[in-house]
Amino acid sequence: MTRAEVQNNIQYNERLVAQYQNQVNDLQRKISSLESQIRSLSSQKIDYTAQASKLKKQIDELNQLKKKFQSLQTNFSNRQSKRISKLNANFSHSLNVKFIKSYVSGMKTLLSGSEYKKANNGLTTAINKISKQISSIQKQVDEAQKKASNAQKEIDTKQRNINSYRSQKNTANSNLSYRRQRITYWKNQLRYATN
Repeated sequence: MTRAEVQNNIQYNERLVAQYQNQVNDLQRKISSLESQIRSLSSQKIDYTAQASKLKKQIDELNQLKKKFQSLQTNFSNRQSKRISKLNANFSHSLNVKFIKSYVSGMKTLLSGSEYKKANNGLTTAINKISKQISSIQKQVDEAQKKASNAQKEIDTKQRNINSYRSQKNTANSNLSYRRQRITYWKNQLRYATN
């Protein structure tokens, strides 16, 4: 083989080395960029998960408060019913004394009138407000969980791309190594080449 042919083989392999080296560098840049994006997405996912957890705790606290109000309302209604029953039991027979009639009428109004209804309606309003707040916070929980899930999906997609790029990079590195060996081989062949 002539010296010119050997040098052509060396140059051919050097071009391939440059090509594979560029490919390796390009793939490494893509991998590094995706790894950076994954770190950012992981941080976002942690934030969304923490936000959802904090909101769930608020929902738990509101549910406990709601149960207390419901229990209070039930106890309040039960006590009122017992008071009305006692009043009716104590004054069930016909009353002739005007003062007693007036007292019983006033007590019935007090026990089942507007003051009782206001108090009972106030408890119902408080329970409804708590329920609305729970519903509003639950929407925020769902949104935070959806964002965390979407972040994980993006992470998974980017990780698959990284795996693909690493495989391509390994192939390019293998080709690069082979072509460098070929350059060494052909440089050794120069001493045996003819003019």
